Amino acid sequence: MLRGTGAPTVTASATLDPLPGWQASGTAVVETSRDGSRVLVVDLADGTPDEGGFREVWLLTPDVSGLISLGTLEGSEGRFDLPDGLDLDEFSVVDVSAERFDGDPAHSGDSIVRGPLGA
Repeated sequence: MLRGTGAPTVTASATLDPLPGWQASGTAVVETSRDGSRVLVVDLADGTPDEGGFREVWLLTPDVSGLISLGTLEGSEGRFDLPDGLDLDEFSVVDVSAERFDGDPAHSGDSIVRGPLGA
C-alpha cells in the first residue's frame, strides 16, 4: 500500500558514533511522507554482535530515562515506521544495541552506536 505520493522529505538526521568497546559507525534519517507518516532509516557499518545476538534500534530521551524499541536491525540498513504522535523532540536520540536471545525485552545496556537527531 502506498503511504504517500512523491519522494519523502528528510526532516531529521543523526551521525551514529561508536560507544566504548565497539568499532562501528552509521547514520540515521527521519523521512516524512506527504501524508505525514515518518520512517527512521538506519545505516550501520560494522557493529556485528557476537554469535547468538542481534541488533535492536531504539529511540531514547537525551537523559536516557525513557526508551522506545523500534525493532531489529538485520543487515546494514533498516527502515522503521515511527508511531503517529511520537514526539521526536522528547525521544531524540537514536541508539543501536547488541542484544541476546534471552527473552528479556529490555535494553541490554550494551549500545553499539548512538547519536542525537537534529534538523
